[in-house]
Amino acid sequence: MEDGQRLHLAELTQPEAERLLRDGTVILVTGSVEQHGGHLPLGTDAFAALTIAERVAQRIGAPLLQLSPVGVAPYHLPWPGSLSLSPETFVSLLVDVCDGLARAGVTRVLLINWHEGNTPSIRLGADRVQQRHRLRIVVAESHIITSSLFPDEMEFTHAGAMETAAVMAHRPALVRIDDKIATGDVDAGNAGHALFRRRDIFPVLRDFREVSQTGWYGTPERATPERAAEIFAAVADHIVGGFQQVCEELRGFDEIAADATANGA
Repeated sequence: MEDGQRLHLAELTQPEAERLLRDGTVILVTGSVEQHGGHLPLGTDAFAALTIAERVAQRIGAPLLQLSPVGVAPYHLPWPGSLSLSPETFVSLLVDVCDGLARAGVTRVLLINWHEGNTPSIRLGADRVQQRHRLRIVVAESHIITSSLFPDEMEFTHAGAMETAAVMAHRPALVRIDDKIATGDVDAGNAGHALFRRRDIFPVLRDFREVSQTGWYGTPERATPERAAEIFAAVADHIVGGFQQVCEELRGFDEIAADATANGA
């Protein structure tokens, strides 16, 4: 794609969209609108996923669409301004959008997510879509990827350095470090979050104050716009490579399924 060519599906004319959709791949973007202290905007998760998706779209030439800036985040609702979809609404939205994409000939959806609370609903919605259509959904958990690629500087906290860097990569003026409110102990926040992130025996998060009484923790002042640009370019490259690898590995399974359908199995 040429630099500057529009890739947001909502900005395209119908003939432009039809031409791009013919390639069979669409990027869907999911995040959240929730409190991130006094120094980051409510839409941090939505902006983080979007800025990564835009970089991925330029690399693979696929159109992108924000499924919804609002995600599943009921545990942030004690802070006014935070919003949440019900899991049922999120699943229905994903299914309805993919119905339209499938009708347009799309066979691959790369869903770029930056919000843990969305993941269960993404899995449920993707399963329902794949039962209805010959359409494969591949999920990129971009917050996990970012922390995994840069574990020493991109802390997996809430409103810390990693999410601050994500907003800087999107629009630096939205970061207001001087306005940050007091935070709880970082070690205590990590310990609290670790309890709900366990994969063997775990409680379900009900109120984010169970993690941090102030709603956030971390060290946002460590992020810089220059480093943010480098990091999120690398994250986009990683997602592109991983998506291509997954699609290649799944190709044989999808061909078998298509043959079975054609033969009436």
